Amino acid sequence: MRQRNLLIVLAALAALIAIAVFARGARQPGLVVTTATVAYGPFVVKLAENGVVMSPRSETIPSLVAGNLESLNVHEGARVYAGELLATVYNPALAYAAAGSQADYSSSVADVGTAQVNEQNARVQYQAQVDTAKSSLDLAQRIYDEDVTLFNNQAISRNQLDTDRAKLDQARVAYQQAVEQLRLGAVSGYGVASVRSAQANARKAAILNAQDQQQLGFTRITAPFDGIIQSVAADAADPLRPIRVGAPVIAGQSLFTIAANERYIVRAEVDEQDIINVRVGQRALITGEDFPGHTIQGHVAQIAPIATKSTDTTSTAKQVLTTIQLDTSPGFLKDGMNADVDILTTDLRRALSVPNAAISTQNGASYVFVVDRGVAHKRRVTLGAAGDTRTVVLSGLSPGDTIVTQTYPTLSDGAHVAPTTSPSPLPLST
Repeated sequence: MRQRNLLIVLAALAALIAIAVFARGARQPGLVVTTATVAYGPFVVKLAENGVVMSPRSETIPSLVAGNLESLNVHEGARVYAGELLATVYNPALAYAAAGSQADYSSSVADVGTAQVNEQNARVQYQAQVDTAKSSLDLAQRIYDEDVTLFNNQAISRNQLDTDRAKLDQARVAYQQAVEQLRLGAVSGYGVASVRSAQANARKAAILNAQDQQQLGFTRITAPFDGIIQSVAADAADPLRPIRVGAPVIAGQSLFTIAANERYIVRAEVDEQDIINVRVGQRALITGEDFPGHTIQGHVAQIAPIATKSTDTTSTAKQVLTTIQLDTSPGFLKDGMNADVDILTTDLRRALSVPNAAISTQNGASYVFVVDRGVAHKRRVTLGAAGDTRTVVLSGLSPGDTIVTQTYPTLSDGAHVAPTTSPSPLPLST
């Protein structure tokens, strides 16, 4: 009886073990999750803006004087160099005025030379009078001194001595007058037109001549810098033709526009809320519907110091004008083309990044799930730069780790999972 009971117990235990084994084998598989392998790669964050292609420097070249077009030396698209003659304007009144003022200036310069000669001659004359008076004074002095000796020796009379004394006084007065005339002559210009007056007239004539010569020079229209002629003024009678020789022009009339022969720039308006992420030197990628299939690289060259009202009348936001300098200027680019601008506000050549959907937050800390041999482990990570779809991981992950690429409400630390690889490679930038 006892042996029989023992056999029943053993049979029951075997049955339980068999049921347990069967139950284990029949257990449902772990939660199916999408995974990806973490690897180093580039990471960029793009700020998308609209822009306009334009020349970095362009000018309108007007006629500064009125007249008739005398010659036209260039056409649209012509490459020109600084100082090259583009056109001339005929205005005989300006030529006449310039010739007259040039003659007046030359005459005034000659007058200065004449005044200098006259002044020198007058000075010589006055000095000669002084020298003559001094010689007469010296002679009268010697005669008088000799007469004093003779008078003391009773060789001449008192009348003779008094006469010679009077002559000495007269010679002294004449000398003093000559000296004074020499001094006054230097002050007054020696009685003729002074050099200073002639020089003043010459300076005035020079100013008037310079003005008239400048006006005459304006009849020659030249290129202000090396560049390409973008447009030539249209003929008044036929807008499809360029202006013709002989056509009247007025002062201030635009005749040409010229663009510097330099790499193009793109001007974009960045929203005031985004400008905090934009810095000079950041890379930018330029694309556009006008040049499909082409991407042009550039960099942020300038950021305006002020924010201005948006050109979009429906928007109340302000914009900051940002200039992108292109690294190259392909021939298909034209001034005025619209362009799409991607400013790379974050541009890392080598970084670990994960999808934003893979990150969960708890009590201010960030976590991702790392899958190891079918088990999901919750791992804390330190995050860096973030974009719209991905975020850089600074610590907590290593290249080769397999992570769950999105959050699952039922996923917990230590849970068994059935990984399935992402159907396409995950992007490395956003």
